[in-house]
Amino acid sequence: MSTPVPSYEEANNFAPPTTINPSSQPPPLPPTELPPAYAVVDEKATNYTIYGTIIHTPSGPAYQLSSLLDACISRLRIRRLRAEEISRLQAGAPNVSFDNTRVLYEAHDPPFAVNEYFVQGKQSGCLPGVLQLRFGLRRWHVRHLPEQGGRANDIMTCGKRGKLGRVIRERRNEMEPSEWKDTDGTVMATEVLKIEQGGKMPTIELREDLDQTCRELILALWVTRLWAAFGAGTRSMYQQEGW
Repeated sequence: MSTPVPSYEEANNFAPPTTINPSSQPPPLPPTELPPAYAVVDEKATNYTIYGTIIHTPSGPAYQLSSLLDACISRLRIRRLRAEEISRLQAGAPNVSFDNTRVLYEAHDPPFAVNEYFVQGKQSGCLPGVLQLRFGLRRWHVRHLPEQGGRANDIMTCGKRGKLGRVIRERRNEMEPSEWKDTDGTVMATEVLKIEQGGKMPTIELREDLDQTCRELILALWVTRLWAAFGAGTRSMYQQEGW
């Protein structure tokens, strides 16, 4: 039988690593060159792990979610941490307040849509327009609507590896990797629940050559998919499907 999706409480009873390797962090820029909310994100980082509401790279905290992934809410937001917030977290602060003025992407769980979630960029550096994230029989499908009234374009999918039978059989098994692919079939990222310190940690590995817009777009889609899997809004995707 497939391994069931663990509760998010079970998956987040563990703290991120407390030791940070200073050599893995990018050198600080002079204060006059530090754009707020961009300062300490390592552009070369490809590995991201979620601890509670904070998304970490191997160098340390980098992004924040507005809520835990199992929260019964209609919207989930992701933002980039500021330099001073990263310093506070690395110094031992348990958390920082979520700043709604610096949201990168906002995910919506519409009340009358089945297996459909919508993601919208809130900053100039985000992909403009609206993204639809919808679950089909075998995989998630991402469509981009650049402007209202325009044509929606397929841009990405996310699903398990293997043939149809195995993909359907393993669709709930979060311990099996899921791959994000573009329309050409190129793997953009691979996500999986990893075992760390005895707990199951949501982790994603991005392709190395992605620019910041693409990298943060995939991160937003990733947390939206997890939010759906852990029970977005008042209905989980799996309950709708009778899984």
